[in-house]
Amino acid sequence: MRHILLFAAFIFLNASAHASSPDAWDALYKSTAHACLQKSGLKNSKVIEGPVLFAGDILYKIRGKWSQAHMQGKTGKVYCLHPYPNGEPEIVDAR
Repeated sequence: MRHILLFAAFIFLNASAHASSPDAWDALYKSTAHACLQKSGLKNSKVIEGPVLFAGDILYKIRGKWSQAHMQGKTGKVYCLHPYPNGEPEIVDAR
């Protein structure tokens, strides 16, 4: 009986641990990076570091030009933390 329970637990744990395909990860990275670039508020923005994958979030470092007039087009850097697979990205200044 003990062997049957161990076998059933082994099957259950392995069945729930399916890996995503590389294409699925690429699509996730592209969609989260796009959302972060949009949310950053920077002009001519691009990802300069990342993705850094956490348990439920993806982190990017983004560089671009500040869009506010008082910033006079200076270059700015921000971090974007995006919950995945969906969620609203959060932006903070990178100092």
